[in-house]
Amino acid sequence: MRKIVLGLALLVSCAFAEIQWASSYDSALAQAKKEHKNVMVMLSRENCPACEYMDGVVFEEKVVADAIVKSYIPVHIDIHKDFLPDGLGYIGTPTFHFLDANGKKIGRYDGAANIPNFMGILGKYKK
Repeated sequence: MRKIVLGLALLVSCAFAEIQWASSYDSALAQAKKEHKNVMVMLSRENCPACEYMDGVVFEEKVVADAIVKSYIPVHIDIHKDFLPDGLGYIGTPTFHFLDANGKKIGRYDGAANIPNFMGILGKYKK
């Protein structure tokens, strides 16, 4: 019985990739160095419909979550509540900054994107 439950739990965890967001910008950079990945910073704010679309639709898609988990250390920064690191500006939200593990900017994308377009963005800046 335990083997069946363990097998089902493993199957469910594989079917639904979950993005583990870093707790802070600094911890994202440290983890990126350790795991040899790039950093994806999402600048967002409360009550932002485009941000909610990204969180509730795009990031819930398994193929997107898998691509993020494989190549990036993601971190969410609320522009009204959190410290905004130097050089990470925005015009509106969401704004995505892609950085190497040393914090050097390698790309930026302003706004929300549908799943195929966001996959292209992720592919462009992956390591």
